[in-house]
Amino acid sequence: MVWKLYYDGECNLCHGSQLTVVKWAKRSGQEVETEVLQSPEAEEQGFSGEQMVLLADRRYDAEEAWLKLMQVAPWYIKWVGWVGWIPGIKQLLGLGYRIVAKYRKKWFGTRACPLPPRQSN
Repeated sequence: MVWKLYYDGECNLCHGSQLTVVKWAKRSGQEVETEVLQSPEAEEQGFSGEQMVLLADRRYDAEEAWLKLMQVAPWYIKWVGWVGWIPGIKQLLGLGYRIVAKYRKKWFGTRACPLPPRQSN
């Protein structure tokens, strides 16, 4: 089964993370396709640009998507995916995800390239 990851294409952290996930997935033999949340495809499915979405055996949002993606991570990180589902720890991860999501563009910058203002003659 091919997984489909939707991520914020304007965020440097999100872009770098999806590149890492694709690399991990390739090494593990799990096919992962990626698409930005700003795409027409994501909009048609009702996904917003605020949290990542992973479609695998079911839909995973936000921190649950990260926990599922840990299945393709290298052995030395994979344990996070197992421990992260434990009640209490999962709630802490959710809080951490929401904090990072709120400030990610401020902390890591954006990939958006605004056009320079027009100069009047």
